[in-house]
Amino acid sequence: MAHPLLDKAARHTAQARAINDEFEGKAMPAEAAHQMDGHLGKAAEYRKQWNREQALTDNESFLDEPVYKHDMGAGEFKGSVGGTSAGEFLLDSERKERKGQAFFDYCRKGLDALTIEQKADLVENATGENLVPVDFSGTILKELPREGVLRNLAFIRPTTKNRVDIGNVVINSAGWGKLETGTVATDGLAATPADKDQIVVHDLNALVKLGRDELEDSDENLAEIIRSALALKFGEMEDDAFAAGSGTGQPFGIAVNADVTQGVTAASGQTVVGDELKKVPFTVPAQFRKSSSAVWMGHTSAEQAIALLKNTEGNYLLQEKAALGEPPTLFGYRWYTVDGLPAITTTADAGAGTDKSVMFGDMKSGYMIADRRRLTVQRLEERYADEGKIGLLFTHRVGGDVIRPKALAWYKL
Repeated sequence: MAHPLLDKAARHTAQARAINDEFEGKAMPAEAAHQMDGHLGKAAEYRKQWNREQALTDNESFLDEPVYKHDMGAGEFKGSVGGTSAGEFLLDSERKERKGQAFFDYCRKGLDALTIEQKADLVENATGENLVPVDFSGTILKELPREGVLRNLAFIRPTTKNRVDIGNVVINSAGWGKLETGTVATDGLAATPADKDQIVVHDLNALVKLGRDELEDSDENLAEIIRSALALKFGEMEDDAFAAGSGTGQPFGIAVNADVTQGVTAASGQTVVGDELKKVPFTVPAQFRKSSSAVWMGHTSAEQAIALLKNTEGNYLLQEKAALGEPPTLFGYRWYTVDGLPAITTTADAGAGTDKSVMFGDMKSGYMIADRRRLTVQRLEERYADEGKIGLLFTHRVGGDVIRPKALAWYKL
């Protein structure tokens, strides 16, 4: 018979699995995702309680045995070794819990109030920042695809470096039969090869200000307050940079990349024409146009104008999906609202469009996000003392750039 705590964990896990299976292969509504996260959190809490009971039982059994049965050299507990004193053995679950406790104690009290062991768990760096525990930072970063749009569409490459090389393979020439290669290498692989393209990883900072009451909450409540605030702000800032970032101190956006040269310019500025929109997908190669990752992206101002377009039968071109949480479609491709893209602006020139308010393409092939999946935090106590608050400055390191310009196209309005 299973332990009651494990029974409860199993029931919540089964409910989370049912929600996940219901929305497999399609976008999960925010409410369903919140319910699923709640069930997973409950299951994890019951498992944690069971692990504590097991640890107590193991320790009691160990201490009840005669000393001669204890092989201290071999180490009878499976897990990580470490602690506040020599010879202390910690299970992996206990070590994770202790790191989490050190993080929350740091948020509440500051570095000076921590023990030597807690400071070691935080791993302070030279700039006064401390590493956020992997378990906690992972839950924040998992929220980003839900809060943002482009992160969920692009290719993500985890990295531990500040710069990520983009390998270029150039086929100089091809032909049937004998291939005349010539005497000069022109593929960038000669004695003086061309510079490698790189994606630079930038610092994305977010300040969370917490009042004294919030700091006195339980670890679970404090974690949810920080997680919700960070995921929303990081998702918003990332989306804006991936869409139209300048590349200086932030990622390069798809709308400002000069290598994306294909697209359609509106004959009349600020005026959306259905036939012009229809041409945009055909400006990219068929392999990207026919990809399951090919999508439309546009600013709200462009979406509003497109939403009013009708075909000859009086049906709207932008088709809303009946399923909750599913994006609408335009000419069979999914449509995503990305307000980081340029809005349609009124200019003195009444002629052709100038704003890349709509983008089309295979983001999975065309855009790469370089992700250093570790968060750091710096506590700012005195700066916001007059407000009765403590500031927590979180730093997330991420970069992004277009890697296949031909996979993307624009519609200038």
